[in-house]
Amino acid sequence: MRRVAAIAMASIVVAMLLGCGPTAKEKKVIEDLTSKMKTVCVGRFLMNVPHDVKINGQVKLFYGLDEAFKTVDVSIEAPESTVATMRATVDAEAGKVNSDKNWMTKKSMLLEHRAIDDHSIYLRKQYSFESEAGSKHELHLLVGTTQLVLTADSYEGVPDAGRFEPGGKVESPEQVAARLLKIAREIRAHDTAENAGPGYCLGPVVIDSDQDEEEGNAYMTLDRYPDLLLTTYSRGLVPDQPSDQLARRVKATEGFPEIHVFRNRDATLGGMKAHEWLARRTDSDHDDITLLKFVAESMRPYPALMRPYLNINLNTGGQLTRGPEVGTYVSSSLTPKEAMGLWDAMIPSIRVRPDAMRLKGNGNRTSP
Repeated sequence: MRRVAAIAMASIVVAMLLGCGPTAKEKKVIEDLTSKMKTVCVGRFLMNVPHDVKINGQVKLFYGLDEAFKTVDVSIEAPESTVATMRATVDAEAGKVNSDKNWMTKKSMLLEHRAIDDHSIYLRKQYSFESEAGSKHELHLLVGTTQLVLTADSYEGVPDAGRFEPGGKVESPEQVAARLLKIAREIRAHDTAENAGPGYCLGPVVIDSDQDEEEGNAYMTLDRYPDLLLTTYSRGLVPDQPSDQLARRVKATEGFPEIHVFRNRDATLGGMKAHEWLARRTDSDHDDITLLKFVAESMRPYPALMRPYLNINLNTGGQLTRGPEVGTYVSSSLTPKEAMGLWDAMIPSIRVRPDAMRLKGNGNRTSP
């Protein structure tokens, strides 16, 4: 009971403090975070973030919206790379795969390893140790200074392979490789987020491959705050599920004394109706450290690539996943007011990118 009362009292104190303005120290932190914002390209949107943010992420591209759709995953392997670095990394991976033996054939798991040109290297390996059929395809690609990997699977020769392929049509390894090479030619670097042009932005590159659907994640970090992680998740054409919207999900947290809610209200996100939930949690399993979790989620009447389901999360505190103290648990390096200052500088800045959708011949955009 004493513990519950103490947490409840702490929540009251925080609530009282938030009713006042930020301290001089908090104002300085907020100014340092928000006075030098830069505009980044995220999916089909623009967003203002601190100038030293680092971006990583991946996107799943869908081709076809019926039962016979195909997918390709594109991920950032390294935001700053060179031809030599990429070649060394891929050669090391190929060497490791080559040393692995398939349990059935007793031969190497590596099926192909070839340089397409100076900026792209293709790998194909067996799908699993237990089977000699099916294969995993990787196309490692350097676009500007960004090292990407495009991945897809082929199931030719796998018993009952149709159940792995949407629509039941099994592609050959050559067909999958050709699709990866085609998409690679449709990825370009951009100099400024505002002028990135048509396509889906993945960090500093744009994918404009006539994809019918896209499901992507971006991860943004700050070296000076190793416990801070900003994530965005979007998917264009998935219908909204009213029963699973943020406003309903957070109801499950009501009444928990370790959770103090700062905001739980309707909002706007990228020009779409949205909901936001900002809270602090006390982690009693790790010395009562403080964690902050801020969430905003869009709500759309009509799905489209230009109106994606969009979910933004800002998390601070918890187990460190990067930096010299990785693995340790820490309290939030930002106070609630500092985190809110950053949040309120970023979330209202999210807007649709100019020319994010390619124009058709009749002058209409490809998205409704």
